[in-house]
Amino acid sequence: MPLKRLADNEELGNSVAHFFKSGNILRSKDNDRLKALKEMLPTSSFNNTRVEYDVWYSFNDDKIHGYVYTDVLTQFLYLRVASAKKAVLAMRDAAAGEITEEGEQLFAEIANKCGDKYRLRKGSESHDFVVFLPGTNIMNKVVNWKKIDNAVSQGAKLKCHPLTAPPAYEHLVSKYGDAILQKKMSGHELLESASIVGTCDNSEMGIAALAKGKSVYRFGNNEWTTYSAIYKGLLTKDRLDPNKLKAILSSKTSGLIPANIENPQERINEFFNQYREVEHVAPKGFSDTVQQAKRTND
Repeated sequence: MPLKRLADNEELGNSVAHFFKSGNILRSKDNDRLKALKEMLPTSSFNNTRVEYDVWYSFNDDKIHGYVYTDVLTQFLYLRVASAKKAVLAMRDAAAGEITEEGEQLFAEIANKCGDKYRLRKGSESHDFVVFLPGTNIMNKVVNWKKIDNAVSQGAKLKCHPLTAPPAYEHLVSKYGDAILQKKMSGHELLESASIVGTCDNSEMGIAALAKGKSVYRFGNNEWTTYSAIYKGLLTKDRLDPNKLKAILSSKTSGLIPANIENPQERINEFFNQYREVEHVAPKGFSDTVQQAKRTND
């Protein structure tokens, strides 16, 4: 089966696509290292099922209707089946696997080399407890505000997502006062100084914090978001387990494709090959009511 290469449209690295996602918040040039990985991806897989950037849809049957991918921590592409059930199973299987030398190395690189996805302002602020909030379009849907209120009462600061709309930002300031941190402040600088980190499952910051040895707590309400499968795979008795992250990074089938390995194409091929025997459903157009894509905001 020939695989069709990605075209110049809604894809990673396309300047027009990124403008409509992030407006005047520019992406960091560190993301450029992922362009070579994007060129290795097909546009479609078995039975012409689509492979698409930064969308999400899910079906409850055991068939595969498509694949999606996004960029993570300026170091990885994250491929997953467009099925919440199958995506979680894949991540839990990977988390139960062997920890390899390569997985240990990738874990260390997250701890030492990851940076902001957007071009954000460096500063000198440091806080012991920081919760990273999601963007405006999913904020009210995914956040457990009772947990947020409790965290603020214990001294937590709330870091707004870079893409937070001005009215939402002003509302948060009026409610939480000086607990709100500027949205254009570097999240990774805050992460370095914090010992306790809060996140929802839409955010890569919890993954970075886990690799850096921080205490990580989830403030979401179990709504499905971009990295839900990863966070569910990391759980051991309701706590995120750094050794499970090492195992996921070691796996060739988890869907996490690192930029800094010798043969990333092998991981891409292994990811798709694990689903070769699963029935794939030829896609209908997204104008059809059966299958609707939705954008993410991480």
